[in-house]
Amino acid sequence: MKITKLNILILITVLSINVFSQVQPRPSRPTATPSKWDKMFPNIKYGDKVYKTGSNWFLFGIGRGYSTNLRMQQTNMSLAYYHRYRTVYFNLGYHYSGKEFFLKRPMEWYNDIHPGAGLRFENRWLNFGFFIGPSWAFGSIFDYRNEYGAEFYRYFHTIGAHTEIQLSFKYFYDLGIGTSIYGSFNKQYQVVGIQLHFYFSSAYVDTY
Repeated sequence: MKITKLNILILITVLSINVFSQVQPRPSRPTATPSKWDKMFPNIKYGDKVYKTGSNWFLFGIGRGYSTNLRMQQTNMSLAYYHRYRTVYFNLGYHYSGKEFFLKRPMEWYNDIHPGAGLRFENRWLNFGFFIGPSWAFGSIFDYRNEYGAEFYRYFHTIGAHTEIQLSFKYFYDLGIGTSIYGSFNKQYQVVGIQLHFYFSSAYVDTY
């Protein structure tokens, strides 16, 4: 192949561009500065796993209770989600109580949906929380008995309040089991009780 001045010029240009691109510093993406909230809830390491402190969590509970106005034992069930925003914890939960929850649908039964806010303290082994807030309650309650002895029940819905105290033992940092004490109060149906609950947290970050 015949080497010309044009070919030499093209070769020199290509080599110059290649060398220049390798020696020039490449811009790097700056690491995001942690917010003050992230600094308050840092990652921690246990064993070979990394966890995030102050993480959100779920609770599923089941237990026994007592209706103070109906004066009867209750079986209860609940499911709730707990979310941290900055340093404040919020929750949204569902609660059910009834006389014969596992056997059949009772004539008198109670549900509530309750948002709230509260406090939370945790360490490696324990998670403690206290929450309180309003509730929207609905269900069925005894109304009257006619002259033939037939009983009639009425549906209700009302506004009330729900509060709970929970203590969880964390066998793993993000999984555990514990006890909740709760009370749900309104003008139609009041119930208090205790539950065995299961704790599921989103604390896991990575394996170290």
